[in-house]
Amino acid sequence: MPSHCPGVRRLRYLSALLALCLALCSSLALAQNGGTIRGEVRDPDARVMPNAQVELRNSATGATLRTRTSAAGQYSFVSLPTGTYDVLMPPDGFTLAPFARAGVRVEPGQTVAVDIRLQWGGNLGTPGDDQSRFYLGLADPPSGPSPRTRQGKPDFTGVWIGTLSERVLGSDGKPEEPVLLPWAEALVKERIGNELKDHPNGFCLPGFVIPGGPLIFQIIQTDAAVVTLFENVPNYRQVYLDGRPHPKEPNPSWTGHSVGRWEGNALVIDTVGFNDKSWAEIFPHTEKLHVVERYTRPDRGHLRIDVTMEDPGTFVRPWRTHATWTLAPGHEVFEYVCAENNRMMLRSGGN
Repeated sequence: MPSHCPGVRRLRYLSALLALCLALCSSLALAQNGGTIRGEVRDPDARVMPNAQVELRNSATGATLRTRTSAAGQYSFVSLPTGTYDVLMPPDGFTLAPFARAGVRVEPGQTVAVDIRLQWGGNLGTPGDDQSRFYLGLADPPSGPSPRTRQGKPDFTGVWIGTLSERVLGSDGKPEEPVLLPWAEALVKERIGNELKDHPNGFCLPGFVIPGGPLIFQIIQTDAAVVTLFENVPNYRQVYLDGRPHPKEPNPSWTGHSVGRWEGNALVIDTVGFNDKSWAEIFPHTEKLHVVERYTRPDRGHLRIDVTMEDPGTFVRPWRTHATWTLAPGHEVFEYVCAENNRMMLRSGGN
């Protein structure tokens, strides 16, 4: 039969359509045959935990997926490629310890259950001792575009709920961990071995180089400065926006000397002049520490903070982290006083 015959053309068309359908069905079957990891998250008292973050990390590539539990404390990761995964949960406030289960193997079409029962962290579940547990249960932040100042700059003013910093993923897809000089690495091992007994916060001293963590923060923004208030010592941090430089010889302090500048819609905060007494998470640092923070507000309800720390006396190369804070309208920062372990006051009789 001639190839130009209508019957031949119709047959070829139907054959091509059938091949396409088979290809699509095959793709759908492969997707549906992906593995699943799911489970339930409960606290140490066996109560389900809604809105808790669960992470899934590919053991081979380091690629990480994140989700949050439902109102019933359930989570799931579906359509997973065959492989081995680590199920992780970061610390929940200061009360609950992090969770990690490595080596969870998933095959095509297989569902693996990983139920999570968290353990008490540093605060041992003392009622009222961890205000961050309250903040984590707040309603979703308001939606909408980021507000602007009269000068057209993003306005960061508001009360925010902070989060613990997360590692930035490197070019290989794995989280970047700080690379320490030998002395710093040895000190970190010592701190872990003694259960962080020398952490500055245990002595009512500032325990961090920049404001962060699962606490409540209030940002007050003007043309000349940005001031952050928080419920922890030293209670505030001020960033100058009037164009002044850093002092040529800054007096080393717990929170350093901060100046800011605008780069488009980002506020870049540059801080130097630290003493060597605070901690960068669990890591030490020297007076050479230089911190650059980049604040952006992608929408009304969220604040993105990207941080780079450089310290040639501690880190082999710059170390990057980031965090996302959420807006908490109607809440406020309360007075915070810490004198329980103030040894100077004890020695002086409280005068």
